[in-house]
Parts: sequence; C-alpha cells; structure tokens
Amino acid sequence: MKCAVSDFDRTFYVDSRVSSRNLEAVRAWQAAGNWFVIATGRNEASLRQLLDEYGVKPDALILNNGAVILDREWRELFCKPIVKETAMEVLRYLHGLDGDGSGVSLRHYKVNVLSGAGTTTQKPCSGDLTIDEAGDLEEIVQIHRRRPDEVYIRELCRDLNARFSDISAYANVCNADIVAHGVDKSAAVGWLARWAGGFDEILTIGDSANDVRMIREYGGATLKSAALSVQALAMRVVEDVAEFLEMGEL
Repeated sequence: MKCAVSDFDRTFYVDSRVSSRNLEAVRAWQAAGNWFVIATGRNEASLRQLLDEYGVKPDALILNNGAVILDREWRELFCKPIVKETAMEVLRYLHGLDGDGSGVSLRHYKVNVLSGAGTTTQKPCSGDLTIDEAGDLEEIVQIHRRRPDEVYIRELCRDLNARFSDISAYANVCNADIVAHGVDKSAAVGWLARWAGGFDEILTIGDSANDVRMIREYGGATLKSAALSVQALAMRVVEDVAEFLEMGEL
C-alpha cells in the first residue's frame, strides 16, 4: 500500500477549482488500495467545505501545516497548539508592525485579530477580535499573516523565526503561517505513517516553502508552476497531481 500526500492550494486545488483530471486520478489511486492524504495550511472548516463540494474523501488530513491531523472521518488524531503565552507574544508583536491584522486558527474555527486601526487583510471568517480580546483564546494552532508581497512574507518569516524560538514560521506565497516549533508537514507525514502502521512507499507533492521539507525528506515532486527554488529540490516536476499519481503507480 502506497501513500500519496498532496498540498492543497495551487497543487491539488488550482485556479479556484479541482480539475476533473485530478479527481479521476485520486479515485483510481484509492480504488487500487492506496491512501490519498491532503496536507495543507488551511484549517478544518475552510478545507472541509471545498472537499465536500468536489466529493473528495482523503484517507487522512494534515491541517494547519501539521498542527492538526485527522482521520478519514474527520476525527482528531493529533493536535499541537502554540503555547498560549507564546501565541500572544507573537500576536502582540505582529499587531505593532502595520495594519494587516492577523488570522488565528483554533481547533474548529478561525477568527481575525484586527489591527489597531480596525483593519485586516485576512478573508472573512468566524468573527473579528481586538488584540485584547484575543487574550481569551485557547488552543491556537496557527497564526496567519497575509500580504500580496512574497518578498515581505519571506522576510517576515525569517524575522519571526529569529525572534521567537518556540514557533516555526513558513512563507506560503502571500501568507506567513505560524505554528508551534517543530510542527510541519513532513513531521506530520512521519507521525501519520507510524500511526497507520507504515506504508510500502510515501509520495509527496507541493509547490511552496511550507512544502519544502516534505518534498526533500520524501523525495517528493512539485509542479511546473512552482518557484524554481522549489523545483530544484524536487525529484520530479510534473504538470499536475494526476500526473504525479500516475507516475506513482508505476
């Protein structure tokens, strides 16, 4: 039994849709007795809506960049939140930078922490909070920062990783994804493999910086649309997830 692990946004879900070609490839892969796993920076609520829309039922889900792992029935297998004191230190630091505001993923939903000016670059979610109200939040599994400036996001993640030893910040194109230190997709893949009793082969595919360790440690693939820096680390560069799964069957 093989296990294929795919990033979601811009890898499996491209241009705001899952192609029929990718859907058919996943169905054939699972019908052959293999596992298909989604590994994403998204939280449960935003991912579940889209997978239900396309009728995709992964064998497991790695959410919030590895902070949460669920089984095929969306039951929790693993959860590692950021230590509350650390999460608030990070949120207050970000609050003082600019007017972008921050997103905060809890286990089952997401809220936005507004800037001092009451603004945010985050998409609407379950509600908006002030920075002081955020102090009442429990079990923060991921903090999000969004700006359509990839250079700024990369520099912000470098700054956060240097400043806070108890978190890991990943540049995900226009998003900075902040989780507990040591949490990432690759670690989650390893945890899941141990929980499942092992696989004959693990195949991974992704397109961004938060996929790099997973790609590197599992000899993974990336897409032709990915940045050249990601392509340089991948064993294979493919057109889409369908091609990735078809090659994995060989």
